[in-house]
Amino acid sequence: MNAIVSRQFPDLPARMSSLPRSKTGFPIPYFAEEVNGERDFRVVSAQKMAHAVRHSRCWVCGQTMGKYKAFVIGPMCGINRTISDPPSHRECAIFSAKNCPFLSRPLAQRRTRGLPDERREAAGFGLKRNPGAVGVWITTSFRPFRPRAGNDGILFRIGDPIEVLWFAEGREATRAEVERSVETGLPSLRELAEMDGPEGIAELERCVEQFMPRLPEPSA
Repeated sequence: MNAIVSRQFPDLPARMSSLPRSKTGFPIPYFAEEVNGERDFRVVSAQKMAHAVRHSRCWVCGQTMGKYKAFVIGPMCGINRTISDPPSHRECAIFSAKNCPFLSRPLAQRRTRGLPDERREAAGFGLKRNPGAVGVWITTSFRPFRPRAGNDGILFRIGDPIEVLWFAEGREATRAEVERSVETGLPSLRELAEMDGPEGIAELERCVEQFMPRLPEPSA
């Protein structure tokens, strides 16, 4: 099994090499909860989330992190600086962005079949879409908080990035691909901003202006 996984994932970080494997050969991330006797990638363990945040553990491999924290985000999360998943090591986040079937395939949809209803929703108001392009946002700061509305749970406010890397279809994303994701996602984010009136719209516009320089450089 290890030889097969090695051939499938030549970019597998050494930190992830000791993770158990799924029936399909994927490394099972630290956060995956057990459902019906099997670890399920789609289900987050609340206990492991708390442990990861409290003890500065990587969300993917479970090992201790250092100064730098990497968040796997869609462009909308980059705009509002908010995400429902804790940070990972840089290399673990990059591997996830390039190899996770949902994140690396723009047309993929997140499966909820077979999940208990209470495990289908993230905290706050999540946008139920595949972003098409996904970023790895590296920062030294973040803070957990409870959303003011929506269902129970924890969200994370991410700090200014030191580096942002973009991926699509398991490779580096082009600026056009990230721009397309921004264009298709903004209407939903704008609907949420409108709930706070003119101030909410103005804040969203400010966040978009701050975010756009984080996109990949235009192709020559």
